[in-house]
Amino acid sequence: MEHALDVDKPLNPNPLDTRRVGAGGTLGGLVLLLRPRQWVKSGLVLLGPLLTAPAAVLSHTGPLALTLVAFILAPASVYVFNDLRDRDRDRLHPVKRLRPLASGRVSPTAAVGLLGATGVALLGLMLVLPVPVDLVLASYLVLNLWYCLALKHQSLVDVCVVAVGFVLRTMAGVFAVGAALSPSLLICVYCACLALSLGKRRHELARLADDLDALRHRPALTAYSTAFLDQIVVLTLVATLASYVSFVWLDVRHGALTAALTFPFATFAICRYLQMLTVQRAGGDPVEDLTRDRVLLVNGVLWVAALIGGVTL
Repeated sequence: MEHALDVDKPLNPNPLDTRRVGAGGTLGGLVLLLRPRQWVKSGLVLLGPLLTAPAAVLSHTGPLALTLVAFILAPASVYVFNDLRDRDRDRLHPVKRLRPLASGRVSPTAAVGLLGATGVALLGLMLVLPVPVDLVLASYLVLNLWYCLALKHQSLVDVCVVAVGFVLRTMAGVFAVGAALSPSLLICVYCACLALSLGKRRHELARLADDLDALRHRPALTAYSTAFLDQIVVLTLVATLASYVSFVWLDVRHGALTAALTFPFATFAICRYLQMLTVQRAGGDPVEDLTRDRVLLVNGVLWVAALIGGVTL
């Protein structure tokens, strides 16, 4: 295959430079363990309130901000826990072997200390957050710990659980401002995130298909094929578009007009993502793919402008 790995290449061709694992190296590694580049995903906390109850955002700024912080810390804690458990598996992967724990830049003891600190911070936040947000946050943590321990090794279940995690983020934001949940919005978020997760699996499978050692880092990949993933990515993206139109039409001010104005941009975004996934062979890091592609960024700006225009006209 085009993306087959060179299996004769050592798993860690650049051995750790012990001069870098001093205080600065360890501190930087601890920050990387928290995956700051992934924090943008927690912006979904703001999505529901901004689209369905913008007035409530102004009157609930404090709870919403704390909820956002909590859903930055919660995934970060899960990342640390996952990297602790999987550091041996990660050494088999051409990219994940460079993670702080897998590479040896951060010791397991330091990672456990970081996990404890984030856990204490989360407990403190739960004392001041609204009870519905606490319940969603607790559900998120339980679900993701279960994912780390077992569910990520079950094909299809793995990607569905990831998508549910993003739905919980969205729910938490709505609860933080005391607004009503929109079923169409939750379905849209679920389908969109499911499609991105499936796209990530497709990218991994295409890259690692000829490297059995690397495939051992995620056994669920062996139950997928590129053709199968292509079909269900398209299916979930169609469901995303349908639920998006339903949400805007039913739950956003001037819904019919707003749906008509934004539909072309939503459709273009889906087509562009499919092009990136199947032609450009992207998809390995959805956050990077979606935030660095200039075409998608321009489309996103126009999409937001059309959304604001539809709501305010």
